[in-house]
Amino acid sequence: MRKIGVMAAVLLASGLYATQASAFWWNNQDWQVSDGWRNGGSEFDCTWRAANVWTESNMAVLNAKTVSGNKSCAEMRSYNYTRRGRYEVQMQAGAVPGTISSFFTYVGEASTSSHYEVDIELMGGTNLLHTNVWIQGKQYPLDIDLGKYGMAIWNMERYAFNIDEYGVTWQVFSRTENKWVTVRRESRPVTGWMQLFVNNWISANKQFPPSSYNGQQAYAKYKYISVQTWE
Repeated sequence: MRKIGVMAAVLLASGLYATQASAFWWNNQDWQVSDGWRNGGSEFDCTWRAANVWTESNMAVLNAKTVSGNKSCAEMRSYNYTRRGRYEVQMQAGAVPGTISSFFTYVGEASTSSHYEVDIELMGGTNLLHTNVWIQGKQYPLDIDLGKYGMAIWNMERYAFNIDEYGVTWQVFSRTENKWVTVRRESRPVTGWMQLFVNNWISANKQFPPSSYNGQQAYAKYKYISVQTWE
């Protein structure tokens, strides 16, 4: 269960999050970085640390780790709220068992009528893409085996979801077909305006992902994000 807290750090840059269309890189956007707090509920087994977020080779790196028994993770969110549009990312998951690397939109208090969310979550210790949409606090999850498309979460891969008036479509850029392929369609309208998030975290849920954290450091890397709004 996600409970949104206060962001204590900010990555500052000169650009703005475009309201119509944007293909933005990490050196020209403003992002809020989670720092110094833990999520409520039972999903997250770590404290968010701004020091676990940095850039290298024009990519954002989000680190999840254990040091002297203290687990810490990394998270960033956009300032702007968006809804209908195309959300695309090129990323490489941390891929360590028991960790999750994600790209998603979110608003509200978890599991309440204010909660809307659309998820791309890569589950460490597996080769599964976890897709999910939350509508007024109710979830509709489905896991996708990326091996069917010649993809692997530990590689730098491209993922996307489209939010339209009637529901959500998830796509991956298949290595075997060399094109975007639709892997899921969920016809449930998403009416909430949401912030865009990326995070890399250690799970406290033994069933999600279906692997146990082994104490290794997990480095999730994000090469680019592209957002095109449709309203």
